[in-house]
Formats: sequence, structure tokens, C-alpha cells
Amino acid sequence: MVSRRHLLAGPVGAAAAMAALGPSAGPGRSGAAGEARVVVDGRPDWGEVRAQFRMEPGWVNLAMFYLASHPRVVREAVDHLCRQIDANPLSVAEGLSLADGPTGWPRVRAALADYLGARPEQLAMTASTTVGLGVVYNGVRTRPGQEFVLSDNDHFTHVEAARLAADKHGAGVRVCSWFHDPAQATAEEITRAIRNQIRPHTRVLGVTWVQSSTGVRMPVRRIAEVVRQANQGRREADRCLLVVDGVHGLAAVDQDGARLGADILVAGTHKWLFGPRGTGLVWVSPQALDHVRPTFAAFVRGGGASPLSPGGFLAFEHAFALPVSVAFHQSLGRARVADRITELSTRVKQGLARTPGVTLRTPPAPELSAGITCFSVRGHSNEEVVARAAERKVRLSHASNPSRPFPRIGTGIMNTPDDVDTALTAIADIAR
Repeated sequence: MVSRRHLLAGPVGAAAAMAALGPSAGPGRSGAAGEARVVVDGRPDWGEVRAQFRMEPGWVNLAMFYLASHPRVVREAVDHLCRQIDANPLSVAEGLSLADGPTGWPRVRAALADYLGARPEQLAMTASTTVGLGVVYNGVRTRPGQEFVLSDNDHFTHVEAARLAADKHGAGVRVCSWFHDPAQATAEEITRAIRNQIRPHTRVLGVTWVQSSTGVRMPVRRIAEVVRQANQGRREADRCLLVVDGVHGLAAVDQDGARLGADILVAGTHKWLFGPRGTGLVWVSPQALDHVRPTFAAFVRGGGASPLSPGGFLAFEHAFALPVSVAFHQSLGRARVADRITELSTRVKQGLARTPGVTLRTPPAPELSAGITCFSVRGHSNEEVVARAAERKVRLSHASNPSRPFPRIGTGIMNTPDDVDTALTAIADIAR
């Protein structure tokens, strides 16, 4: 396994981390006039972190999780690679370099594996969570009569990936509910519901690490134990696979994605990880690898999960800049990033809970939530809440789930307590 210590110890990894840290990363705290010091004395300077993002002046943007705004170091890496491809398109095959050394699929997979607590050969590379889910569900070895089980709070692309694959395999899709009220959901309620819904012919249980429609953070480790118990005594071809849509947990929660107990984890890397837009991954545990077949010809060479990577030409300047995004996060510290997100989201939840006319729709407990907080305002539709907040230059979003179309606040590391307070004031005005 490529450890973080090993990755950063080498000249390429160390240089990437130094680039992400900024000019002040070296000994001491001094730097040239005007240079940003994103990390000072080993701790993030959140003001300087915010300055890395080209956010629209005059607006409070609490929807940055929708699609990443590239921080400065990522923008510069993408531009650096783009210039090489523009000058010589064959450089994609001959070898591209970041400012600190060569880059390509091996370096991308090593960086992501280190972040996930995985091995590089366990990763396939995709363009998004949606593409990754399609790769997984189309690839799972499935017999007629088996089924995929998901929930009514999973993103529609997750459910649709299962439906499209089930139609091809002669399988079924069953959509269940894991809790009655998301704000009151508990790990016990969720695991009990899942235990009751796994049948002998359930081939895949699909869950979402952090639901975009409710903000509920699913207890994946406990769910994995339920699946393990359900698999006792089953033939290998009948195993229930736990597939996790991890896009809103990756880089928002301080946990190794590869050590959650899932069989497969799918995530776009262009959200909370601030990876270049159009990048994503599929992690496959060694025990599940023989259960998934490739759907496309692959350009990523090697064994393991490599053949699951959809081939073809893509924005290589984006894909091969991913190690810089990982180094940026690692320079800040995954635990510190998660703590900052929790601090801001807790401020949101507490403020919404005491606002008349507003109902909090996300669990208040940090262990059952992450960076997305959903709510509703009495007498106002989700579209109206978002539109009226925008009139006050507060940018919110709303979920696409028709059964729970809640307005949402996303608290990323580029946001501040003042952002949260401004949004809470706007929402209170709307609720009056």
C-alpha cells in the first residue's frame, strides 16, 4: 500500500504537497510580499484557503458542492498541462508533467489510493459518479430473477443506473425507505430497515454515504455488517454486494473510503475533493473484483480494477491534475477539513432549528450528517426559497428528489461563519 508518508516523502509527492501548501510551506513563516500562506504552523488559515477560490464577489455561495470551484493550485496545474497538450497533442501518449514531475494514470491512482486507504490497482477511473454507477451496475454479474435494492432517497442517477442494468439482465429493482423522517433518523432504524429488506435473491444493496436529498449520512460500516451477516451461507454467485455512492462523503468526512466495509465505492472527485471537473473513481474491494465485468475498452493499463475504466479521449489536463487536488487536501489535513465542515454545518443546523417557520430536515447529530443541510420553510416551495435567497445574494440549491425537494445549504471549507449567519438571516426573513 502506498502510504501518505511514502507518497509525500518522494520528490514528486513532496513537491506536490509543497505546491498545494503555497510558498510559506517551507521552514519558518515568512514569504515574499503578497504570497498566500494557506497553512501556517501546521494549521490551515481558512481566510487564505477561501482566497484560493474565484468566488463571485458580493455573493454568499453555499452551493459550492454542486460542482467544484477549482482552487488556485488546481487551476494552475490544469493550465500547465493544457499548454503541453496544445503544443504537442502526442504528449498525452509520450508523457505529461506537472510543475513538480511526471504525471499520468499511475500517479493519479497512487494519490487517490493513498487518500482512500486503498491500493492503486483497486481503482478504476471515470468521469463522474453517474458514469461510475453505470460501469458498476452494468458490470455486476447478475442472473435473471436477482434484484438490486436501493432507497427512495438515493440520487435518481443511482436508481436509474440500477434500472437500466436490471432491464438488460432480467433482474429487478426494489426501492425501499430506510427511515420515516430524515431529521429523526437513527443508525438503529436504518440498519433494521435494511436487514428486513435484504432477500436471498438480492444481488446488490445500493446506498448513499451522504444523501444529497436529505443530508443524512448513512452508517455504512454498520450496514456493511448487516450485509456480511446476510451473506453467511450464500454461494459466491449469490453474494449481496454493497455498492456505495460516496460522492458527498469523500473529502467531507474523515474516514478512509476503502475501509468502510463496502464492496464497491463510486465517487466523483470534482465535488468536496475539489478535483478537476469531469473526474471520478470506482474503488473495488479484492473480494468483489471477480463479480464485476468491464463495460468499455479501457485506456488505463494494469490489472485489478483497471479494466473497468471507460477508455477514450478525454480532458487529460483535468484527469492528470488530480494529484494536485489530493495534495491540496492533504496539506490542510483531512481531519481538519472535516472538522471545519462540521463546525459550519452545526452552526447552520442550530440556526435553522431556532428559526420560526423553518423545519430542519437533516439529523442534527454530526455522526449522521456531513456538509449538506436540508430544510423547509412553511408556506414556501423549495424553488421559491432558493429564488428569494438569491434576491438577497445568497446562493442555495435544492434537491432533485421529487419526494423530498428540500432547499439545501452546503458548507465547504471556502465558507465562513459570516456566510452562514448571512444565509440564516435571509432564510428567517423569507419565513416571516
